[in-house]
Amino acid sequence: MEKDLRDGVSSRSVSLGSPSSLRPLYEQLEPPQTSSCFDQTLMLSEFSRLSVSSSSHNNNNNNNRRRSSSSSSNSNNQALYMGSGYDLANGVGGVDHFLPCSFQLERENQRVGEFGHLGGAYTNFLEIFVPERNQLRQREYPNRLSWNGNGLVSDISMNSCGLMDGLGSKKSRFPNWLKDSMNCWSLKDLRGMMLYMAQNQQWSRYLQCKMDGCTDEEKNWIFMELIEHVGKLMLHPFGNYVAQKLVEICSEHQRTQILQKVIETNSLVHMCLNNLGSRSIQKLLKHFTTQQQISLFMYALSPGTLALCKDLNGQHVIQHCLMHFSDEDNMHLLNEVANNCLKIATDRSGCCVLQKCLKHCKGALKERLVAGIIANALLLAEDQYGNYVVQYLLELRIQQVTKDLLRQFKGSYFIFSSNKFGSNVVEKCLVETVEEHSASIIIELLTDPKCSMLLIDPYGNFVIQKALLVSKGYIRNALLELVQSNSPMMTSNLYGRKVLTFCQKELNINFRTRC
Repeated sequence: MEKDLRDGVSSRSVSLGSPSSLRPLYEQLEPPQTSSCFDQTLMLSEFSRLSVSSSSHNNNNNNNRRRSSSSSSNSNNQALYMGSGYDLANGVGGVDHFLPCSFQLERENQRVGEFGHLGGAYTNFLEIFVPERNQLRQREYPNRLSWNGNGLVSDISMNSCGLMDGLGSKKSRFPNWLKDSMNCWSLKDLRGMMLYMAQNQQWSRYLQCKMDGCTDEEKNWIFMELIEHVGKLMLHPFGNYVAQKLVEICSEHQRTQILQKVIETNSLVHMCLNNLGSRSIQKLLKHFTTQQQISLFMYALSPGTLALCKDLNGQHVIQHCLMHFSDEDNMHLLNEVANNCLKIATDRSGCCVLQKCLKHCKGALKERLVAGIIANALLLAEDQYGNYVVQYLLELRIQQVTKDLLRQFKGSYFIFSSNKFGSNVVEKCLVETVEEHSASIIIELLTDPKCSMLLIDPYGNFVIQKALLVSKGYIRNALLELVQSNSPMMTSNLYGRKVLTFCQKELNINFRTRC
């Protein structure tokens, strides 16, 4: 059989993949139980059981074998694709990727004897079969390999690095016998393939494990291979985990280089807007150790402040800066927020960012933000997101700020009380202000000609309930008289009954009995 194979493909070449390319075949061959140490003899004996052919094994004529191999490779869509660009002499792919570099020199002398018949040209397709089991069919192994009509392994694709694609799928996992051998590999054995590994689900996990205990020299190898592609990796579903691990293990100077590389590509803001990129950037921020890194980052980030504040992912980067950097570092960021106060406050994510700004900044920057909110208070109070900013400002209980807000709202309390969002602001004004201010708000409501409409309003009834709760003396009596005089109308209204029920439970007054 071996002589036929050598004669049949002497003028052809095959690019073998990495050890993972033959993984499914080993599952069919009942892989041996190996120890945690690498066993070279056992590994080579297992590979000797595999035969490689580029033609149909039923054809005995050498010339016809070459022609049939060429046609079958082009016509058979299920043939095994091995990739191109690597031959056996490169030491990238084939059996030797199961071996550490220390064994590859020894194996070099055996290549001619074992694989010399494969020739020196390139080909993209290779049919691999197991002679002992060439009659197997899919029905015998339904959950493993896919076999074509000639008993050949199919539907396994190789990438250009010689590593098997599909390892990221849930059904594909490293077999236990291969894991034991992989534990013997060093990062030096994987040089040149780390970018691909970082972007593959299973190889990415393997690379992260290797990075945990690597030496300074190995860290430099990884850094040099990945630094030019770090921006791409931060946005990759699997590569972002490798990028985050790289940030953790690299030196201070290398982190600065990573930051500079991201900024040079003008992708910092774009990366912060991405779900995966935002996590990678936050990991980088957590490991900033110098003022130079912070200043460089904030200078590049500030122009995109508005877009980041209004984005679900970008807001987390902004909030991280507010919580961990000083006001001086955040100065340009906060100025951008103040300049776009209304746009940010009326956004779903922006209103959360603006509240964080009020919480963490101090001095003149905070005063500027507060002034911007007060100036737009009438618009914000009736906005679905802006009302939360106004409520937060009232919760701070800054006396002068509260007075300025109430002055802005004067004459608009009745309108706010009938509004879905404005009613929340009125309730907050009643609760968070002193008795003097809350009394003036209730009097303004009582003096409005349409005050009785609030008793049956979907939102106004909650304002009346809150007013009854905080009021005292003659103010409360005036409210109770209003409820009593309108109780017949309220009993037939859904929202009116809520007010009557509140009076009964909280104030122990039953207006229904009085009626």
